[in-house]
Amino acid sequence: MSILEIVSKVNMTEETWNESLECHSIIPDKFDGITYYRVVKKVEQLKKGAVVTDSGIIYDFPRIARILHLENGIKLAFNNPFYVEEKIDGYNVRIAKIQDQVLAFTRGSYVCPFSTDRLVDFFDSDSFFKENPDLIVCGEIAGPENPYNGESPPYVTEDISFFAFDIKTKNSDQQISIEKRYKLFDEYQIPSVTRFGRYTSSDIKDLKKQIQGLDEKGCEGLVFKPTDPTEKTVKYVTVGSCLRDMKITSSLMIEYQAEFFTHRMLRSLFYLLEHRSNLDDTFLKKTGEALLQPLFESVKKVAGGEVITERFKVRFNKEQNIKKLFEHFHKCKVDANLIHQEKVGQYWHVEFVRRCFPSYEVIKKHWDGHSHFD
Repeated sequence: MSILEIVSKVNMTEETWNESLECHSIIPDKFDGITYYRVVKKVEQLKKGAVVTDSGIIYDFPRIARILHLENGIKLAFNNPFYVEEKIDGYNVRIAKIQDQVLAFTRGSYVCPFSTDRLVDFFDSDSFFKENPDLIVCGEIAGPENPYNGESPPYVTEDISFFAFDIKTKNSDQQISIEKRYKLFDEYQIPSVTRFGRYTSSDIKDLKKQIQGLDEKGCEGLVFKPTDPTEKTVKYVTVGSCLRDMKITSSLMIEYQAEFFTHRMLRSLFYLLEHRSNLDDTFLKKTGEALLQPLFESVKKVAGGEVITERFKVRFNKEQNIKKLFEHFHKCKVDANLIHQEKVGQYWHVEFVRRCFPSYEVIKKHWDGHSHFD
């Protein structure tokens, strides 16, 4: 089917499509000979993050609203039963079959070469998409050996794992029902996030036990999914997750908006008050260390003439996909440099560093004595 026939399914005219290409709201891209189009600015029904292909439209994955007070948030969000699942600390992918290839798309609508390379390790995608060509598996990739995040779930101690949490249909922004989704996950042995079951807003006591248990284990939080389509999905995270977020990012604090940190401080305080914990010296010390210690190390590096870097280790099945990952980084304006690659058993083990010039340049100017207005 032609691209114009595909976009006509969302009532987009040829004129609008061509205008979107001309003004770069929609950008053509290519992976392994397959051309696809990335929506980088909202065009009619298509929001940023959507992907247009000749096999159908992959809608963006919607942002999930967050609640800061568990009990009040649940009571306000749900009048009907809802399902509860674990929120995984990783990065989001949408997996779909385009022409004869199964590809993993990022939130930013790129094909991720690393994630696509590793799909064969997660589930039998060929079998699933042969029988369900119009479905899209949405999930989280998490683990210490990923090319994007510095955090991972405590139970993924090496490499990466995949955790499916939704299934969508091409040319639609809706997920299929939770019950059907679970059935497909089980039928095709697709690894999925932990499912805690079906709850109501009267089950707050049990939900508080679940979140406290996750916090003790070092997990991120919970996602609450409605059975009533008129109600919305919401998420809630542990206090430990807030501290880990601050610790992993504060070395590059200059590159983040202030709200990133203030929001996590607020989440921490709400969690402590609701769950009857105290703002004691131990918590204050952990918070101070999370905010200041990594940033101090960054300043110390710059003062000593070093560039601030982040180091990553990843594994690939195919050597040719290593080069594609660095081409992907170049597209995304990420300054990443290969340090080492070696075949060890089944996988190519790869090490690379990301150079963090924005933080380095700001700190360097201040250290060198330049003045500024604030």
